[in-house]
Amino acid sequence: MKKNYKTYAFAVLLIIAILAIMDGVNNSNAAEELRKEKDRLAEKAASFEKEYENNAKMLDEARKETAELEKEIESLSSAIEYKEFSAAIKTIESYKALQSFEEANAFMARIDGSGYYTGERSGKCHCGFIFNGEGFEWIPNSVLDLKEFRIEKDKISLTYQTVEEVKQDYQFVMVKAPGQYDREEKWRVEEITLVEKVPH
Repeated sequence: MKKNYKTYAFAVLLIIAILAIMDGVNNSNAAEELRKEKDRLAEKAASFEKEYENNAKMLDEARKETAELEKEIESLSSAIEYKEFSAAIKTIESYKALQSFEEANAFMARIDGSGYYTGERSGKCHCGFIFNGEGFEWIPNSVLDLKEFRIEKDKISLTYQTVEEVKQDYQFVMVKAPGQYDREEKWRVEEITLVEKVPH
């Protein structure tokens, strides 16, 4: 009977040992699987990192190209603005030299609220332009040099110094429009306003 217990106890111990060995083998296999999975994930992460670096380089190159294109577009736009600006200044330079009101009137834009008046005072032309319903007296040979300018969308404002007899400087607001005598759209005077005179 005692022998049977010993045999039984030995058999139980043997089974426990076998189970422990099998469990160890299973754990070893699981650890190996985990190691393989870790290696696989590490490789995948490295691949993603490389792909990210490549995409980042491509994005950086695209940004540089975009910046260069923007600079080119800006320079083209500036060239167009300068061309238009030049044309507007040439208009006023021509206007400055005129000696007859009729010629000067040809430089005015035909728009709503604009017009002109003519008359004679002391044997001289008492003439002027009407801007937004208000009169502006034309004085020949009164415009001197360009003092400042401003470009706003489709308008160019040019401020010119005037002769000493005129107490304020002139600001010409230029637009592309038909004139008083023809329908051609080119740079013409939309309005002349008086601005504070700066000593020159």
